[in-house]
Amino acid sequence: MGLRICLVTPFAWSQPHEVNDHIAGVAPELRALGHAVTILCPSNRARDLKAGRRALERGALLDQVVAVGPALPVSPGSLMAVPVGARSNLVLALQHGRFDVVHGFEPGLPSLSYLALGEAQALTAATFFSPERLVYPPSRARRQRLLARIDALLAVSPTVATAAQARFPGDYTLVSVGVDPGLFRPQEKDRAIAAELGPGDRPTARALVRLLDDLPGWHLYLLQEGPLGGRPYVPLRLRDRVHVRVRPDALSRAALLSRTAIFVPAAEGSPRLALEA
Repeated sequence: MGLRICLVTPFAWSQPHEVNDHIAGVAPELRALGHAVTILCPSNRARDLKAGRRALERGALLDQVVAVGPALPVSPGSLMAVPVGARSNLVLALQHGRFDVVHGFEPGLPSLSYLALGEAQALTAATFFSPERLVYPPSRARRQRLLARIDALLAVSPTVATAAQARFPGDYTLVSVGVDPGLFRPQEKDRAIAAELGPGDRPTARALVRLLDDLPGWHLYLLQEGPLGGRPYVPLRLRDRVHVRVRPDALSRAALLSRTAIFVPAAEGSPRLALEA
């Protein structure tokens, strides 16, 4: 029997993000099993917000991506990063959808996911991706109230599960972040290096740039999840061989990684990106 499943992300659907990549991979697989899957999300794309309003007005939510409001910065130190209008739209979507399962991703942030699990009148699940996103709610009493509303706890790695247990005690099921093998598949390799860079990895970038002097004809691709406070310094003689990609989407990552001969992960990088490579 097919179920009505709601997947809720706290991150803007209009920008690439590892959590959204995970949801975008989970949803079609659930549909292939006969379930109806709705994704509720924030977005900064005007057409997403317009389509979301129309879906809510018609009550046509099943098998749709529904933007319930604009995306605001979500950070560990922020207050509840959900406007009143988005909260109202979220509640309306949960009522219209009559979901059997509501699955919130990274509910340890002040976000749509946290609110959805509290408002859901259905079976619920929560998936955690990062120890750095386990800071909300700040009070133990409120965490216990949230935990009482969650029927299944999941984490993408043993490290994340251990950190999540300290904040939200329970039995965690480990679920890999996963990769689409039809998209990320090996091809003939180019003379290219792809390096993942985080905020503390500028020395790595400088070392790799200098390495190009000893590798004639090779190119270096620096993959950044976010801004590093400025581009790494690249000598003029090497500027046509060093390329910076900020928040590349899945298609762009697949096109690059499939032909890259060497991949250099960041010290505390994305497990998904390493698995894709």
